[in-house]
Amino acid sequence: MLIPCPECERSVSDRAPTCPGCGFPIAAHVAELAATAELDRDRTTREVTGEVDCQGCEARGFTHGADGFAWCRTCEHTGRVLLCRSTRGYFAVARLHVDRFLAGERDDGDPIVVFLGTEPPAAHRYPAAGRRVVEDD
Repeated sequence: MLIPCPECERSVSDRAPTCPGCGFPIAAHVAELAATAELDRDRTTREVTGEVDCQGCEARGFTHGADGFAWCRTCEHTGRVLLCRSTRGYFAVARLHVDRFLAGERDDGDPIVVFLGTEPPAAHRYPAAGRRVVEDD
């Protein structure tokens, strides 16, 4: 398919590595457009489908490391976060940030959003969630 070169407006095949007129990287531009379109499709299909074990504290509601014991702020001490689904797959999302994730303002790679894969996650590690405690910053 012919597309206009973003640099010189010349008609160029969308499969060309570069524009023959100005050398603009057409293949990279087309790949970027496709990735942006896929992310836009993904963002419009996001929905909350339940709860999943917190990845940060491994469903315990607390962490213990070099700094000692600390309540998990991601899951608000419950050991669970929200499970969200989209066309890309499943995500674990902190409750406090789920509205921003659903609106497309947050994506995986962000500490409060974890991509879990294309298959639904396994059952919960513990039978019940802990009591939710929201801390003031």
